[in-house]
Amino acid sequence: MITYFKNVAAEMRKVSWLSMEQTTKESVAVISISIVFAIIIGSSDWLLQKAVDFFLAR
Repeated sequence: MITYFKNVAAEMRKVSWLSMEQTTKESVAVISISIVFAIIIGSSDWLLQKAVDFFLAR
């Protein structure tokens, strides 16, 4: 078990982390795209529900 944690620590030292600026830019991009897709999917769902209601009300 100790060997495992030593290996984990050694691998973590090899990791090259993104800069704070790059992390912020990528986070904003992911959140923005998620919001856009949520709006698209929500709108599609609403329109399809209205179409189903229209045809079932006939």
